[in-house]
Amino acid sequence: MRDAARDPAALELLRVQRGRLADRMRLPWWYRTGAAILWAVLFAGPFSSRYLPRGVPTWPIFVAAAAVAFLLQWGLTRATGIKLPFRNLRSPSPGRPVGIAILVVFLAASETEFLLVRGGLLVAAIVVAALGVVAEMALLQAALRVTRRELRGGGGPA
Repeated sequence: MRDAARDPAALELLRVQRGRLADRMRLPWWYRTGAAILWAVLFAGPFSSRYLPRGVPTWPIFVAAAAVAFLLQWGLTRATGIKLPFRNLRSPSPGRPVGIAILVVFLAASETEFLLVRGGLLVAAIVVAALGVVAEMALLQAALRVTRRELRGGGGPA
C-alpha cells in the first residue's frame, strides 16, 4: 500500500474533493426552519415569567427544545454526511468568534427581553426577540461559511 501523503496527485485529488464538498454543503430548508423555531422558543422564555399562570412549569418546553435540537443535528449529519461542530469556545479555532457571537447575542437578547417584559414593554420585547432570531440565523450561516472554509483549507470535519 503506497503512502498517499507523499503522492502529489493524491493530495491534489483530495483538495479538489474537499473543495467540491464545501461547494455542495448547504443547510436544508427543514434545518433552517427548525433552527428558527428553536431560537424563537428560547427567546420566548422571558415572556413565560409574566404571561403564564403561576405554577406552570416551563422546563418541559426547554427539554423538548433540546431534544429537537439534537434531532436536527442528527438529521443534518444523516442528510449531508457532515456534522457541523459545536465549537469549544476556550480553544482557538477559526469558528471561535462565531461561537462567542452566538452566545453573546443569546444572552444580550434574553436579558433585554426579560427587562422589557418586566417593565411592561411587550411590543419592544417582541421586537428584540424577533431581532434575536434573525441575528442567530445569520450567525448559523456564518458558522456554515467557516466550516466550508475549513474544508477547503484541509481542516475541519470530514
